Amino acid sequence: MNNHFTKVVYQDWILSVDKELTQKEYDKINKSSAETCGCENCLKFIAYRKKIFPQEILDLFEQLGINPYKEIEISYMGDIDGYKHYFTGWFHFVGNFTGEDCKIPTSKDGYTLEFSKVNENFEIGFTKEKHLSQFKTTKDLVQIEFACKI
Repeated sequence: MNNHFTKVVYQDWILSVDKELTQKEYDKINKSSAETCGCENCLKFIAYRKKIFPQEILDLFEQLGINPYKEIEISYMGDIDGYKHYFTGWFHFVGNFTGEDCKIPTSKDGYTLEFSKVNENFEIGFTKEKHLSQFKTTKDLVQIEFACKI
């Protein structure tokens, strides 16, 4: 770990983050995934965005240098478990982590995600995947996966 990296402990994970570089990468992103898409479901996400993330997740994002208004990707899953809206998505940060990777292979090309519960409406996980990264840096990235019910 070089001197630009700081250690952040969250639940059972130890995260190593270059907060400054992560913030710089988010500053380069003009629009979030939902704003770029603009479909009806993405507009729903934007409308609920301020209510989606629990305070402890907003605090974690602050420690990691993540802009909660610039998600890398979101997916709308519809009505699940009696909730009107169910979204999944992810963010990235520059760094690495120690702990369980939330990506669980299910077949040669398939996988599922195993989340850790934050509250009854929000779950989170960390993986070394880097899907659709908008970051220009070639340093290591961590993908933060989330799922939320509204």
